[in-house]
Formats: sequence, structure tokens, C-alpha cells
Amino acid sequence: MPILLTLIDISFITFTFLISIYFDLKFRKIPNNFLKISFLIGLILNICDFFFDNNFFLNLILRILFLLLIFLISLILFLLKIIGGGDGKVILLIFLVHPILYLNCYIISLFFLLFSLLFLTFFFFNMIINSTTKINNSFQIYFKFCSNILFTRFFIKMFYKFFDLSNLKNYNGDKFFIKTIFIIYNHQKREFQILAQYRPPLIILCLLSYFLLFLLIIVI
Repeated sequence: MPILLTLIDISFITFTFLISIYFDLKFRKIPNNFLKISFLIGLILNICDFFFDNNFFLNLILRILFLLLIFLISLILFLLKIIGGGDGKVILLIFLVHPILYLNCYIISLFFLLFSLLFLTFFFFNMIINSTTKINNSFQIYFKFCSNILFTRFFIKMFYKFFDLSNLKNYNGDKFFIKTIFIIYNHQKREFQILAQYRPPLIILCLLSYFLLFLLIIVI
């Protein structure tokens, strides 16, 4: 039964990540209602886990302490504007459901280390792309399909879009950032546009960090 519960926990974590990624990519925001329902399901799964636990009180105290540690780390990352509030809530939710047998300070540290490495990789690659837009014309970068680097083309198409100047009054920097002052005219839409970059969906980095962590647990 514990093995079955572990599989259910991992399946729920995977499902939560995928739904969160969908919301983050489509709306650039993870709905609170989804997170509330997920937290409720997570608590139910925790109760089921503790029901088959021989060290109920010890593991309950450890779970609470570990969640407090994760909350503090996530809060620091949020205050540093590295992650958003939704990202922090998902991280907390994931470790709420994460099997207690595989939860300790080493696992938590390794997760945030992997996340930091992936974030730095993304940050430097993003910096290279953005530095290119300062040297060349924006539209030339956006439509540069002759590039031999497949990931570069995917990155630009995934995270860049042309933003209508008529909607500039609605711009607040939450969903995307204006990257250049170079203006083009879109003949199809009959709109003046400017190149903007979507806010990076860090929830994807959380997903990769978690499953890299899980892979390392299995290997080690």
C-alpha cells in the first residue's frame, strides 16, 4: 500500500505541474482556486500517507519543519523577485505531497540547487538573446529562421511577441517586458508594434528541477 500511495503522490505532483504550466503559459498566472483545490487534495493524500505511518508524530513534526524551511526559501526567492507568488505556492504544494520517506534537508537543498543552476542557465541564455536585439533590428532577430541553432529559434518564438502600441496603456510588466524601442508597422493588423518578451515561465524550471531530483534519488 505505501508503494501505491507513493505512485499516487508522484502522479498528483506531475498532474499539478502540468496544469500549472498550462495556466502559466496561457495566462501567465496560476489561479488561486486551482491552488486551493490542489492543497486540499494534498492534505488528503498526506492523511492517507500518515495513516500507514508507524512514526506518525515524528514524521508529522518533520513534515511541518520541512515545509516551514521550504516556505522561507521560497519567500526569499519571491522577495528577490526570482520567482512569482504562484511559483512559490506550487513549490510548497509539491513538497506537501512529496513522500515523507524521501523528504529531508538534503533533498530540499538539492532541489533548490538544481533550480538555481537551471535559472542561471536560462538567465545567461536570455541575456545573450537580449544583447543581440540591442545590436540588430528587432524584427530581424524575431524572424531569424536561418539560424542553425534550433533552440535559439524555439526560444525566440516561445518567449517573444509583438505588442500593439494601442494597448500600451494596459502594460504593467506583469506578463511581458518591452525589450526595445524599435517600432514596426504590421500591415495585416494595421497596428504599430514593439517587440516584447514574455515573463519567463519559471514553473517549467521547477518541474525540471523536481524530476531531475527524483531521477537522482533513484540513481543514488
